[in-house]
Amino acid sequence: MEKQNDNKVRKLQVIKFEVKKGETFEFNGNTKTEHDRITGFFLRLSNTEALPGATFRMWVDDVEVIPDDTEVAIAHHNTDMSIPDVTFPVDEKAKNSPVRIIYKDDSENLAADDSYNVRVYLLAIQEKKK
Repeated sequence: MEKQNDNKVRKLQVIKFEVKKGETFEFNGNTKTEHDRITGFFLRLSNTEALPGATFRMWVDDVEVIPDDTEVAIAHHNTDMSIPDVTFPVDEKAKNSPVRIIYKDDSENLAADDSYNVRVYLLAIQEKKK
């Protein structure tokens, strides 16, 4: 995703992890150094039947942007919706800032040994080089 806007370029950073039924997964990483700001995010699950009961909490640059026990469904993107319609807006510093996500699966819709992938898409702004 790259769109020219004044002196800024829009970018995506993808965070991917695997979640098993009934487990809590914690991701700790960083935003890309070349990105200046995180302006929003959305999630995609490889198994949408895991949406009921799934919750998450997220920090960017040590700022809590999503509080504990927030339903994943409010930030989930599916093919029926455009990215701008589902993007959860934030405005946090990037430039190698810490990103922490706590994802909890409480799904009763999956087989006992099933797991699925979660992708968190961070929308970023990067200043254009002159």
